[in-house]
Amino acid sequence: MAEIIIWLELVISKIPLPILEVWGRFAFLLGSMVAIFAFTGFTFRNGKQFRISREVWTWNLKSFYFFLITFVSIFISGYLGSSIVLIPGAQTLESLKDLSVFLCLNFFGYPALLAVPFAYGLSDLIEGVPPDFLWDWLPGYFINPSLFWISYQMIGKSPNFSKPRVWVYYLIFVFLFLILEPFLWGFLCSKQFGPEISYHTISSALIFTTGITWILAPLVTFLLFPFAKRIGYFWADIPFQVKEVSITEPRLVWNSAFKNIDPKDPMSEDRTGISLQLFIVAPFVCLVLILVGITSYVTLKNAEQSAYQMVEILHKQWSKNIRLQLFDLETNVENINSDPSILGQVLDASIVNTQGRVFLFDHNLSLISSLSNEPKSSRLLETLRVELRKQSSDMQFLETRLSFSVVTKKPLSRENWNAYVSRYDVSKTKETIYLVTLFPYSFYLNGVYTGNSESAMVFAWAILLSLVLAVLLAELVTRPILRFSSASKSLAKGDWDFPVGESMIAELRGLSDAFRFMSQELKSSFERVSESQRMVMETNTNLEKIVNDRTVALMESNRNLLDTIETKERILLDLHNTQNQLLLSEKLAALGQFAAGITHELNTPLGAIASSVRAMSEILKKDIANLPNFLVTLNKDQLDDFQALLMLSLSFGDRSSGLMSRAEKKERLAMLRDKNVEYPDEVLDHLTSIGVTHLDSKIFGILQKPGVHLILQNVVTLGSLYRLVYVVQSATEKASHVVNALKHYLYTDQSVSDSNSQKVNIPTELDSILTLYQAKIKKDVEIIKNYFTSDSCLADRDKLNQVWINLINNALQAMDYKGKIKISVTTESEFILTSIKDSGKGIDPEIQDKVFLPFFTTKKHGEGIGLGLDICKQIVEKMNGKIDFISGPSGTEFRVYIPKV
Repeated sequence: MAEIIIWLELVISKIPLPILEVWGRFAFLLGSMVAIFAFTGFTFRNGKQFRISREVWTWNLKSFYFFLITFVSIFISGYLGSSIVLIPGAQTLESLKDLSVFLCLNFFGYPALLAVPFAYGLSDLIEGVPPDFLWDWLPGYFINPSLFWISYQMIGKSPNFSKPRVWVYYLIFVFLFLILEPFLWGFLCSKQFGPEISYHTISSALIFTTGITWILAPLVTFLLFPFAKRIGYFWADIPFQVKEVSITEPRLVWNSAFKNIDPKDPMSEDRTGISLQLFIVAPFVCLVLILVGITSYVTLKNAEQSAYQMVEILHKQWSKNIRLQLFDLETNVENINSDPSILGQVLDASIVNTQGRVFLFDHNLSLISSLSNEPKSSRLLETLRVELRKQSSDMQFLETRLSFSVVTKKPLSRENWNAYVSRYDVSKTKETIYLVTLFPYSFYLNGVYTGNSESAMVFAWAILLSLVLAVLLAELVTRPILRFSSASKSLAKGDWDFPVGESMIAELRGLSDAFRFMSQELKSSFERVSESQRMVMETNTNLEKIVNDRTVALMESNRNLLDTIETKERILLDLHNTQNQLLLSEKLAALGQFAAGITHELNTPLGAIASSVRAMSEILKKDIANLPNFLVTLNKDQLDDFQALLMLSLSFGDRSSGLMSRAEKKERLAMLRDKNVEYPDEVLDHLTSIGVTHLDSKIFGILQKPGVHLILQNVVTLGSLYRLVYVVQSATEKASHVVNALKHYLYTDQSVSDSNSQKVNIPTELDSILTLYQAKIKKDVEIIKNYFTSDSCLADRDKLNQVWINLINNALQAMDYKGKIKISVTTESEFILTSIKDSGKGIDPEIQDKVFLPFFTTKKHGEGIGLGLDICKQIVEKMNGKIDFISGPSGTEFRVYIPKV
């Protein structure tokens, strides 16, 4: 192996040193760019197309395990590699930790990359590297794993060396690594060892050791890769562990454990983030790393400072002792420079430590004597002279301190020396002698370095134990919570007996008890709900059977009805036509209840018309023929009196009845006699006939005139004719109103739109509708009417009348046609409020929310089928109104709101 190292050094030495320096600096710059790209989470993959994307990791406990395994493997492999000697005294297999980095990066991915810099620094510290070197090499600890990251990008998704493609990518990576990494460290070490040694010796040694690593890497990967996949610790096979996202738009490029991903699909699955376990572990680990780092730094600095102060005291005491002996020698010898052997004896007598060196120089820095086994042409002596010449100005002082380094190539070493220069003036010869005492750093820092390495080992174990403790703590806290999560999912699937376990933490144990209690309660509730659902299903089945039976009976009834009225129209089977037929049945049912009353109400006005026409005919035949002759006999005053009395007679049709009681008639007869009216009995009868019951001064003025009874007689004739005409007119309107209400009630078509809206006076319509029920309400039913408004509403008159008919009919049936119905009409805001209140027993609270449903009825069989209120609601809502009700033990009040004009 030594021959290989010699050959590599020979080959590299053929390259001019300036070219190597330029290449080392280029490797440093390129490696820095790759490090920034790697540690910031960017990625590129060699696949069907080259693309730059961003890695998004799920930071869970498995990611922390990746970090932990990487840290431990680098620490152990670095320690073992430093103990494997390749070339005695020259080279160990230190790059064995590079093999760990290669494996961990390709198996674990990005978390392993984060662990490498910390593990590298701690490993070098354990191996005895001075802390000052660590600071100078800090960029390399980040750049070096970034070069390994290139292999992760090339073969990381499938590091299977049984495939030729993996070998091609691997050889490309090895080539890039060997032409960059050794010269990168040559650049980083040039400050400590100089460019020639760094690039010729260190770079060639790194090429040799890493070459051995890259020979072993495929074999080790081939053996360990199936094991990593089997235990589920290969990053690319863990579902949703990592995904690659385009940096230009939020779309998914690749997701771990999913091979077929459409790049055009948006990011629908977002399971990235920090898990609860890592959220607990991460602060603990960071705190331990920070405390260990600060403690180690402060301890080492204090140890170095103490050692440096000790060697300063030792320098002064040693120099002072030698100067005293030179002073004693000067008193006994004429010229102390004449015999170097005497000076050598003085220096030998002053020896303090075998590692110390003492040199005596004249003013030209020529060696006079020394306490050292160093030859006169040694590298230490030459380096000392160079440093003394640099400090020539400071050497004029009595004491001077300086430090310098001696670098050797074979074996490669860099020894730091601490020198103390004191000037001694010979009094007799007036010459100056420079006394130089030297101690190597290893003399007073060897223990510090040893303690440093041992402390690093202790810190490594402390960090490792703290990581393990953090994992155990996270498991202790989060495992019950994860069990709760699994139990919740099981509850959602119907598994009520999923075990949640116990926990040492009191709060989590209480949560477990509460969760189990909740599970039992949910189970009981679910069983009750299932039983309720079963009962509902059974009830629905029974209801469907009842509905089917009633539907069959209803259809049979409809067929019988159609057969009875000999209609040839066939009933359609859809719901719309069925409802129309049911509506007709509802109207006919209501009509059947008051048909006799309607017949009576029609016969009454028709009889009044017939009798009035006969009376009018008699009057026209007997009395009207003599009227012109009577009028001719009247003078102007009599004619005015005739007109005044005639006007009173004509207005009688719009007034209340003129009948008087016996007492009233006796009182008014006395008043006429007191006023000396002729024929008072006849006059009072005539006044009563024309409806004059209130006698004022104007009337008495007319009645006191002679012949007034003849005028009254003719006025009564004309007034009777007018009253008969008014009776005929009223009876005709009443009969016509009854017929029209009955016609619109029977033939209202709900499919026609509300195009017949007009101004409707609700009190007038209500009075007309009450005539349809006159036969039912004139005996045992008292109608109380309170009309407080004269405003009109905008509605369809015929359809609105159907609403009043249904509500009045319901009120009569609710009272069993005995009681009081209070009807009031008022104005409320923008509506005309019509209230119809009965004195029945009210509607039960259990069914109040069902009264407007189709086919719901509480009436007796034959009184209705439950469509009346549904029809009313539809009519009112089409008119932009609303209908509601208030019901109690004292009766039910239906309130209808119709927009006013």
